[in-house]
Amino acid sequence: MKQKIYLLQILFFLALGSTTQLYASGYLSMQRVYSGDSLNYIAFPIGGMGAGMFCLEGNGAIAQLSVRNHPDLWNTPYAYAAIHVQGVPNGTKVLEGQVPQWKTFGVTQGGMGQGDRTYGLPRFRQTSFQAQFPFATVALKDEDLPLEVKIVGWSPFIPTDQDNSGLPLGVLEYQFTNTSNKAVQTIFSYNAKNFIDARGRILPVKGGFKLVPEQTNGDEGLAVYTDHHTAVMDYCWFRGDWFDAQSVAWNNVYAGKITSNPMVQGIAPGASIFVPLTLQPGETQTVRLNFCWYFPHSDLSRGVSRVTGAAFQAGTSTGTAPYQNAVSGFLGSRLLNSFYRGGDGVVGEIVSPEFKINKRYLKFLVGGGNQTAQTAVNLLVDGKVVNTAAGMCTETLAPHTWDLKAFQGKVGQLQIIDFSAYPWGHILADQFILTDNAQETLSQPSPDAVVLEDFEHEGWGEWAVKPCPKERVEASGITDGIYTYKPYYATLFGGLQAVIDYWDNNRTQLKAKTELFRDAFFSSTLPPELLEAIAANLSILKSPTVLRQHDGRFWAWEGSEDVIGSCHGTCTHVWNYAQALPHLFPAMERTARETEFLVNQNKAGHQTFRANMPISRPAHDFHAAADGQLGGIMKAYRDWRISGDTEWLKKLYPAIKASLDYCIRTWDPRQKGCIEEPHHNTYDIEFWGADGMCTSFYVGALEAFIRMSDALHRPSTPYRKLLKKSVELMNTQLFNGEYYIQKTQWTGLRAKSPTEVLSFGSNYSNPEALQLLQAEGPKYQYGTGCLSDGVIGMWMASVCGLPEPLNQAQTLSHLNAVYKYNVREDLYRHYNTQRPSYALGHEGGLLLCTWPKGKKPTLPFVYSNEVWTGIEYQVASHLLMKGEIDKGLKLVRLCRNRYNGISRNPFDEIECGHWYARALSSYSMLQALTGVRYDAVDKTLYIDSKIGDFTTFICTETGFGTLTMKQGKPQLNIAYGQIDIQKYNIKNQ
Repeated sequence: MKQKIYLLQILFFLALGSTTQLYASGYLSMQRVYSGDSLNYIAFPIGGMGAGMFCLEGNGAIAQLSVRNHPDLWNTPYAYAAIHVQGVPNGTKVLEGQVPQWKTFGVTQGGMGQGDRTYGLPRFRQTSFQAQFPFATVALKDEDLPLEVKIVGWSPFIPTDQDNSGLPLGVLEYQFTNTSNKAVQTIFSYNAKNFIDARGRILPVKGGFKLVPEQTNGDEGLAVYTDHHTAVMDYCWFRGDWFDAQSVAWNNVYAGKITSNPMVQGIAPGASIFVPLTLQPGETQTVRLNFCWYFPHSDLSRGVSRVTGAAFQAGTSTGTAPYQNAVSGFLGSRLLNSFYRGGDGVVGEIVSPEFKINKRYLKFLVGGGNQTAQTAVNLLVDGKVVNTAAGMCTETLAPHTWDLKAFQGKVGQLQIIDFSAYPWGHILADQFILTDNAQETLSQPSPDAVVLEDFEHEGWGEWAVKPCPKERVEASGITDGIYTYKPYYATLFGGLQAVIDYWDNNRTQLKAKTELFRDAFFSSTLPPELLEAIAANLSILKSPTVLRQHDGRFWAWEGSEDVIGSCHGTCTHVWNYAQALPHLFPAMERTARETEFLVNQNKAGHQTFRANMPISRPAHDFHAAADGQLGGIMKAYRDWRISGDTEWLKKLYPAIKASLDYCIRTWDPRQKGCIEEPHHNTYDIEFWGADGMCTSFYVGALEAFIRMSDALHRPSTPYRKLLKKSVELMNTQLFNGEYYIQKTQWTGLRAKSPTEVLSFGSNYSNPEALQLLQAEGPKYQYGTGCLSDGVIGMWMASVCGLPEPLNQAQTLSHLNAVYKYNVREDLYRHYNTQRPSYALGHEGGLLLCTWPKGKKPTLPFVYSNEVWTGIEYQVASHLLMKGEIDKGLKLVRLCRNRYNGISRNPFDEIECGHWYARALSSYSMLQALTGVRYDAVDKTLYIDSKIGDFTTFICTETGFGTLTMKQGKPQLNIAYGQIDIQKYNIKNQ
């Protein structure tokens, strides 16, 4: 088996045309070396977790500078390092390889000549790139120069040390080797405009300069400096017009002229650092550039309830207000819109004049938030609320009808309330009509109808605006006065100089510890495609996808758009998949469980699947996510076993129980053992009827809860009975003989019709949608389909250290069916009307779902034809667990072949954003192939090798290192910290 794995390694890299290397450690280890067109899209993140980053590109340039608490992926600084070799023709070059053509011709305003870029400066002819996360090396050569150059980029990454792995800094080390037989005189330089703020200032710092934004003190900004003793600084480039500054700066570099202009008051166009070097034949010298930054403020806020003023102060609205999604569905030219002039932060109420109820019906339009106690239209009779209507968390107003038969002859009033400062904390209303005709047309009322209010005037007329009672507003619970994101490093450090001082005092030891991780991880003998997939996706933890707020708690987007995060709030149903953080930084992962159970969950057990920023009590105005909430119960079990902290579990246990009880009460009210009521999930829709995907989560969550209850000596008999039912139902009713399916159902449930249930992007307002509902049932189901995630709950159980309760033969059958039907080695003939750029053309990948048995819905779930890397790794990992090595590794290769640098960045796997969190499911493949899992509760190391002998990386709460299995005997080598193992549990021994 070992020889087979090595053969697979060789074939993998031969197929990629990549260089392989034998390392002297006594085992085979290969790392892909990128060159030529494979350098096109490489951008390797360097920075701290939750602290910002820049990317080292395949040619050695810096790009995607995102250090100001949000992604900024088109931010390419005007900055370059250069080398001048005295006495050598063409001896001055920028320390970068050639510029990829897409950068000069394929970008916005590319036809204007790119005068704000350095692309016209001479560069090295030969370039290669190699990564061993968190280190990346660019090698440069050119026949004009008697030098070999390497650029090593890195930033600290030390598993279990979350603070030092989250520093706002990165390093580029420029290594120069004299390849000639005589001494050479050189000048290294680093040259930059103020790419932080062109209107800001450039200030001195020891060994370099600081780029400071306008209207801030000098202790905020970005510093570039070296500790080389010969460094000379130029703090102000030539001040002139057009391209004067950058032209003179290059002229000085090209001529080998060291300039040392002092700092100036006001704006300086740019600055330079010069380091003269004398290299003897064969000698290597290094110039280290340190990049430290400090930006403690942002305007990032999501979901927080904060009252900022009174609603209804500005009169009626003409439609969509600033910062509001498009408002539609109202009649005439005006409407009531409490978002107008203040957004969701304004609160209040408005009450109509009294009117005689002398018609059978009251018809009107309503939209906005869906909380009937907070954002609603109320009918008051005798001062009491007798009818209530609210929106559906949409800006489209919909018709509503009240039957007033019980109130005939009485006096009524309309009360419209906005008592919420949360998102969707606003109300829309229009066209109130009294009529005896239930079919009355609102847009053209009959002569007998009475128009109570159409809001076609600017003011409110006789309507009375009232303040919101203070006790009616639900606050977010923020007590520290911080209402926007502040990075955790700004709590640790008082300013930029404090970051610099800390780095200078600790750099050597932090680099040594980071190298311990690198060496331990890459000493593995596991297949190279597996190691590459895992290591490449650890870049997500250094990307703008990950944040860490001021009190140290973890918070993340799902991914990163170009200038803002994509889909906020450490989304539970996406971060379910991510298995790296709980092993590498367990304490930080546990803060996510605490947010889920202790902040995002209400007394009823409803858990919002997105956390506010700053983390605070959310509004409970939408579905819980079935897979996210059930997965959280398994993750709580996992995090307890990783930490060994039973007191932590005791603190969470009541909320975990409330969460599970909510899931049962909401989605399995008959306690049949399946999730059948409409349930929201990671495909951003609701499944109707029992399905294998979410019911497998249910099985896993029940198993986890029973084990936690047993450990704490709490009763669990009802849950055991339910687990038995659930396993039986999955194995008999949801298995079609080959794979697990969904039994779509929309009648006979407790839920209302799909036309009345709150949904994200699923409505039936058009006749064709209603016809489809009547013919096939709800939109966005999978029914008889073979879903790649169809038994994901069992994968989740395994990675959380739980047994898989379902029939193992049937689980394996499902996985083999997924491989058989959903894997495409070539997507040339595959159609995808959804989001095709994840995989297309002659690329291969794993489809989310296929319908090999027929009966594909007209509109299956909205992403069904796509390819997601996180699900590819989830399925690959599960296949590896079941001993299907070739199939699992093939899936990994199909994925990584798409991320080859030619058309995609190998260090940025996309899905609804860059550096998408789901891809961190790749980390589970370490455990899948080796069965290595440390349980800190019973201090046992579990091993279940699928490949015979191996060496693998292992990380626990208290340390990391390597584990070697040789001839059935384990050997632990601790590289950092300590790991207390009192027992080995080796399968089949």
